[in-house]
Amino acid sequence: MKTARSIFQCMFFTLCLLGVGLTTARAQMIEDGARFGLKLGINGTNLYDDAKAENRSGRIGINGGAFVKIPMGHSGFSLRPELMIATKGIKSYKFDTLSSSLKLAYIELPLSLEYNLSLVNLHAGLSASLLANSNGEFKDEQGNPVNFNKDGLQTLDFGWHVGAGLDLGNIGLHFRLSRGLKNVGNDQSLKDLVGSLKNAAWSLTLAYGF
Repeated sequence: MKTARSIFQCMFFTLCLLGVGLTTARAQMIEDGARFGLKLGINGTNLYDDAKAENRSGRIGINGGAFVKIPMGHSGFSLRPELMIATKGIKSYKFDTLSSSLKLAYIELPLSLEYNLSLVNLHAGLSASLLANSNGEFKDEQGNPVNFNKDGLQTLDFGWHVGAGLDLGNIGLHFRLSRGLKNVGNDQSLKDLVGSLKNAAWSLTLAYGF
């Protein structure tokens, strides 16, 4: 029931994001020309916001997907919905007496408001993420494995992001910082393993617009 409710919430939030994007697109696409594109890059991820977690070591992953850039008149502002796949998690950390690691993969729906100043791109926005895959390893002080229940992970995450980059014709190089706002764990048994940790990431992507 929790998983189904989370998926429904994600779908509802996605429809809201797409609704905003399509409304703007309908008004601007013919006049200014929307640009579709693809992006691919790397990200560095970690988990944050838990004072009891120590010796945290981040993980390097990949991200990629598609976007639509919709100019808002001639103001220099654009609306940019994206559909991305991103790997996240943490390579290692200590929580109480446990040594742990988490590998996570999300389907993400970021929505950004961009401002283009000559070649410089500034953007910020919100995103919804759906957990697509996960793997974790937990060990006690003696190195014995601790049972990990994937169903205890939060299925849905919301967050914010800010970024900047360069746009040279059809090619863009962008750097982005993002933070999740929901705990990775969603039940008490997993909170004993991950506390109140949340997703954090930076990403460097190369984009190509058609």
